[in-house]
Amino acid sequence: MRALKVKGFTLIELIIGIVMFAIALSIITALIAPQAKRSAEPIIALRASEFGQSLMNEIQSKSFDEHSDRSAPFRRCGETTLGAEPCTAESDLGVDNLGAGLETRTSYNDVDDYIALSNQPITNSLGEVLSQYSDFNLVVTVEYDSDFNELTINDGTTFKRITIEVTSPLGEVYGFSAYKGNY
Repeated sequence: MRALKVKGFTLIELIIGIVMFAIALSIITALIAPQAKRSAEPIIALRASEFGQSLMNEIQSKSFDEHSDRSAPFRRCGETTLGAEPCTAESDLGVDNLGAGLETRTSYNDVDDYIALSNQPITNSLGEVLSQYSDFNLVVTVEYDSDFNELTINDGTTFKRITIEVTSPLGEVYGFSAYKGNY
C-alpha cells in the first residue's frame, strides 16, 4: 500500500511566516503612525483660516474711526468741513471709554476697538467663548498706514492697516492683513 502524503505546513514554516508577517507589519506601522499625527494639521489650519477670515470680515464691517459719522451727513474724521472731528491719534487707538467703563465687543463700532481682543479667550461677536478655539491665540493690531508701506510709521490718517495673527496649538502663525479707508 501506498502511504498517504500529508499536505500542510510544518512548524518551522509557520514560525518563519509569523516572523515575516511581524516584520512587514512593523514596517507598515512605522510608515503610517507619523501620518496619523499629521492628519490633524489640515483641520487646525482650516479652523485658524476660518476664524481669521471671519474676524477680518467683522472688523471690516465697522467704521473707520470713532469720530466718523455713522449716520447722515456721514462726515469723515479729519475732514475740513464744518462739524468734522479729527481722527483718533495713533497713541489712542483701541477700546473707547464709555463713561462708566470700557465698551464690550458687542458695542465695538470702529476698527481699532478690536485691538482689545489680543491675548484674550476667543469669543464670538456676542462675547460667548468659542471652545473649539480654546488652544488658539489671537493678536489684532491696527495702525495708520496711508502709503501702504510697513516700514514707515504714522504717515497720515487716510488708511488703517488691520493685522490679525492667529496662532494654532501647533505654534503655527496664520496672518491676515487688510486696509480700511477713511471714506
